[in-house]
Formats: sequence, C-alpha cells, structure tokens
Amino acid sequence: MVVINIQMKKIICLIVILSVFSSCTTDVKFNNPGFQAYRDGVLFKGIDAKAYKSTNGTITLVGLAQDEEVNIDVANSNVGTYYFGTTNQATKAFYNSTFNNVQLSYATDIVSGPVANMSAAITAGGTGYVSDCTLVNGTYACSNSHQTTGGSGSGLSLSVITNAAGVVTSVKVASPGNGYIAGDLITITGGGNNAKVKVLNVEGSNGEIKITENTGDTISGEFKFNAINTNGNPSGPELVNFQYGTFYKVPVLPAP
Repeated sequence: MVVINIQMKKIICLIVILSVFSSCTTDVKFNNPGFQAYRDGVLFKGIDAKAYKSTNGTITLVGLAQDEEVNIDVANSNVGTYYFGTTNQATKAFYNSTFNNVQLSYATDIVSGPVANMSAAITAGGTGYVSDCTLVNGTYACSNSHQTTGGSGSGLSLSVITNAAGVVTSVKVASPGNGYIAGDLITITGGGNNAKVKVLNVEGSNGEIKITENTGDTISGEFKFNAINTNGNPSGPELVNFQYGTFYKVPVLPAP
C-alpha cells in the first residue's frame, strides 16, 4: 500500500510539472511576437503582428485583432524615435475597426489645433533673450514665458532656454493656443524678436514610435498616438487615443 501511494505521488508530481511547463510554453508562444496597446483605456491585443520593410528603408507595422487593425508607417527602420502628426507623413499611424459592421477609420493626419510639441531643432536662435527656465536636478523648471507671432493660429506662448549669449537653444510649450498646424513657423517675441521655431504637431494628431531593437529579422519598440476620425462616421468619436503601446520581436518581411 505504501508503494502504491509513493507511485501515485510520483505520477501526480510528474503531471503537475508537465502542466507547468506546458503553461509556460503557451505563454511564451503567445507573447512572442507581441503587439498590444490601450485604446481609449481598453486593451487592444493583436492576434497577429507583422512588419513589412520596403526597398527604400521604410517599414510598416501591422497589428491585427478581431474587428480591429493598427497600421504604423515609419520613415526609417533604424533604432530611434519618430513622431506622428508632423509634416513628414512618411511616419503615420492608422486605426480601423468594423465592430457590428460599422466602419471607423482614424489617422494621424495634419490638422489644426492647440500645439502639442515644438520642433527640437531651432530654426533661428535669435539674440538678446533671457531664459525662462532654470535647471533643477537635471530637469528644466520654467516660471515665465514669451508671447509668439506667426503661424496659422493664436495664443501660443513658449518658455525659452538660452545660452550665455542670449541665443535660444530650446523651447517648451507654456500655453498651447489654438488653430496651429504642423510646420507653422513661429517667431518668439522679446530679445531681438528674431528667434524662430516650428510647430512639430498639435494635440488632435500627435504621438511617437520608438524602435528599440531591429535585428533585421525582428523589430521591437513602443508607441503612442492620437488620431482623428478620417471617414467622418458620427458613430465613432472624433479622436482615438493609443497609450502604452508595445511591439516585441515582430517578424520583418519584405513589403508585398
């Protein structure tokens, strides 16, 4: 009787071990490759993910879920950060859904609105400006701002960071204004009234994709974006928001 109990215990232990290994294998297989994000707070989890690379170096990520699809075009497949909603429409995000046979389409098109981000590249640094920001623990804290002129909208003010010579080296959005579009050239008042910088994107259409790894066979990274309703269907909201997006070891294939 003791022998039988010992054998039964061995069999049970073996079944448990095999079950654990089987479960682990399933999880790894399901998550590699992986493509997921939170769409308006709801988990979008791709059941299939691919990346298609063209001969000119651009790449398109495709994440498919039931009745949903995310496509992300990136101007360059190298490791780095690329922005949506800019004048470079080679980098662009799309979302399509067909819930209950209702077709909804969204894209990071160029639209007007409050400014989300200014270009990191200063078009003209100008002269005679005083910095609005001080460096605190490695981060700039800004207490003042400058008014601006130019562009398609109004009401934008920027906090400026300058070098010792009074040349603007970078800016931060203090007040986003409204009615601006990507690429607007903005002049910063104050100093010599000659510092200029461009609008990168606006609040209704923006975001970024970070490619963190590209082995040539697989690609990994992160993304987030706001996209506008492009087919005008009133059944869907004007904007769709994707946050905490990740893609992991997605296979890279030649573009069809």
